Order: sequence, then structure tokens, then C-alpha cells
Amino acid sequence: MHSERMPSSEPGVDTGSLFDAAPEALLLVGEGRVLRANPAAAALSGHDPHGEQIRDLIEGWGAFEEPFEAVLLRTGAEPLPVEVRTSSAGAHTLASIRDARELLAGRDAISQLFEAEARYRGLVEQIPAVVYADRGHENIYVSPQIMEILGVTQEAYLQDPDLWLKMVHPDDRGWVEAQSDAFIAGEGGDLDDYRMVRPDGRIVWVRDRAFAYRDDAGRVILEQGLLFDVTELKEAEARVTHMAYHDALTGLPNRELFQESMQLAVERARRDQTSIAVLYLDLDNFKHLNDTMGHHAGDLLLAGLAGRLRASTRDVDLVARQSGDEFLILLADLAPADAPGVVALVLERVIEALEDPIDLDGTPFHARGSIGISRFPDDSHDAETLLRHADAAMYQAKRSGPGSHRYYGT
Repeated sequence: MHSERMPSSEPGVDTGSLFDAAPEALLLVGEGRVLRANPAAAALSGHDPHGEQIRDLIEGWGAFEEPFEAVLLRTGAEPLPVEVRTSSAGAHTLASIRDARELLAGRDAISQLFEAEARYRGLVEQIPAVVYADRGHENIYVSPQIMEILGVTQEAYLQDPDLWLKMVHPDDRGWVEAQSDAFIAGEGGDLDDYRMVRPDGRIVWVRDRAFAYRDDAGRVILEQGLLFDVTELKEAEARVTHMAYHDALTGLPNRELFQESMQLAVERARRDQTSIAVLYLDLDNFKHLNDTMGHHAGDLLLAGLAGRLRASTRDVDLVARQSGDEFLILLADLAPADAPGVVALVLERVIEALEDPIDLDGTPFHARGSIGISRFPDDSHDAETLLRHADAAMYQAKRSGPGSHRYYGT
């Protein structure tokens, strides 16, 4: 009945007036029926539910958990998700009903946040790179790929803020640290590719791409980045470079690398007042070998002779294959007073290397060669002329007879 009042818990207090004035929707329930609804409950449901069976009004009534989620069936409107709290009111039950749309929206937002984080972590942990985040001198996150790429655990990285720099290859550490400091100061961009040394001793080339978040004063407050393993790429580049500048048969530097090295040597010689010598070697009986024993034997001779020439020269000298059966030797950075003696010594060793027979699959072969020598600055003042004069001296030696040598201009 509308005139029915809730029992008073304290003498002199009109609980019925408090019930009606409450801002939240309240229902008084007894024996499964709505005994009374305050104005807020009537407004929420769209009608006065007095007398209705509570289970017909609220789907999900009587859930064991408090508070419980249910659906309020409304008049002239879509059912409304609600949150219901109940308490004992004497022999009756007092139910407080709350519009749960904001609550559910909040839960959806939290759920979406967790889902987004899960997707982010799933993405981060699948990409072929180490993802990291640093704050000042503190490592705050690193992805599991650090174990596969660098051979250290996440825990080890997070516990030691200096571990990254310790693992940078000693030959790269100085410039890497300088570039990193410049980046933190806002004076530099991405790091160049550099090497890191794993605990097992294996060297890994990495490409480090960092992003800095700065405050209004330009100070870095957070640094995030990706560390890619580019070892295979670097090795492939090295192979391509080697192929471009080295002879496939002998493994020696080719004409292009020799000419570039000679040009640099001439520039140093001009600057430092030093001397250079080029030895130009051409085999005298190579065509006869190819004609009588075949190209395989010729290849064995060239490969064997390449090894002999490397062994006959100093570690700082450059031995190259010019083409066919022609070889070049560059003696650079010679002190003018020492140059004649060094050239004579290397020349003697090369001649001795040609005297010993080279084994061609069981057949000994005595190679003979003509050698021309040109010197800088005595015989030329530029790299191109230096090589051309050595070639001319070699032809002078050939005209003198097999196994001869000539200095340019003599």
C-alpha cells in the first residue's frame, strides 16, 4: 500500500519520508513482491512498480554475490543494466538500485585497456627486435627477445643499468657512448650500426633506433627504442664488398681496390713526404701452360702464386691481381732513405718465390715472370702515371728476356 511506512529504527524518525527523499532508487521487498518504491525507483523504471513480483521487475534478482548485476525491465524504454545492493529491513528486504551503464562503460574501458596491453605485448614480443625503455639511469623495460639476440635475461638487463654499454664492442664503445650522449642532449639522431659482444663471445651487429620524450626544458624523461639484429645483413654486405673488390680465384684484392689504395697512398705520400713503389709482375710462360695442361692447371698456378706473393711481401704491403696472369704489389708509406732497400728486399723475395716450382696436381711447374718497378715521387707525381710507368717497365723487362726485372727509366 502507498500509505505503508517502513519500520522506524529510531524513535521519532520518519523513515518513510527518508525512503521517499533518498536520491538513489529504493525498493522495499517482502515475500517476493515490491511493497514500496520511492520516486527515484519509479523514475528509473518508468512506472510505479508497487505490487509487482520482484523477479518480473528485475531479471537476475537474488544473485548470491553482493552487489549483483541485473536488468531492470522498464516501461516505454529498453531494459536497463543495473547494480543491486540489498540489506535487511526487519522482515523485509531493502534494495538499492543503480544505473550500471557508467559502471559497465568503465569496466569496458578497463577491459579494452587490458586487451590493448595484451595485444601490444603480443606484438612487441613477436617482432624480431629488442624493445626497451629507459628512464634516466634506470632500465624500466626490455622485451624477452633480449635473450635470443644478446644472450642475457630480462632480469639481468633491468638490474644493471650499465649492462648495455658494457656489452658494446670495445672498439665501438667510445663513439657509441659519445653518440648516445649527444642524442640525450638533443644534439644527435640515430646511432650508427655498432657491435655488441654476447656473454658467449659471439659478436652481434645491431641497429639502434631510439625515441626520446622530453619535458619543456628539453630534458629526456623517457627513452624508448628498438634494437635490431643486423648481423646477417652486415655479413652479406661484407661479402658483396669483398666480391666487388677481390678476385674470385685468388682471393687477392682486384684492380679497383688496388687503384683506390694506390690513390690514397699517393695522397698520404704528398702530405707526409714519403715514398711509394709499385711492382708490376707478368708471367712469361702462362699461355704455354694453359695450352699444354689446360685452364685448371692455369688456375692452380695463379692461386699458388698468389699465396707465394703474399708470403714474400710485408704485412703492410698490398698484393693484387691486375688481370689474367698479371699481379701488382704496392709498397707504401716508405721513408725516403729506406725506400731503395725495402724495394730491393721485396723484389728479391718475389724473384725467389718464382724460382721454386709450384705443384699442379702432382706436376711441378717452374713459373717465370717479368717485373717492372715504378717509384713515387722519382718516376711520377700521380697514381695513374705511377701505375702506367710500372707497366712500361715490365714490358722493358720482358724484352730483356724471361725472368727479368727493370726499374722505370733504366
